[in-house]
Amino acid sequence: MYKPTEIEKRNCIQIIKDILMTDDVVECEKYVDNIFSTTYSIGGDYSQETLKAVAEIVLKDV
Repeated sequence: MYKPTEIEKRNCIQIIKDILMTDDVVECEKYVDNIFSTTYSIGGDYSQETLKAVAEIVLKDV
């Protein structure tokens, strides 16, 4: 699996913060690996648009 860069991780954490409406980075970091592995498994890129779409699905029940 592709290892995301620090910038991609920060973008993902910010997306999670926005979706969950929280500033708790520790809570957000719990979901980062799941979002990246899901994105990788569907063959998506790690752009902000793709990460946001995947995060919305992964976090819909949180």
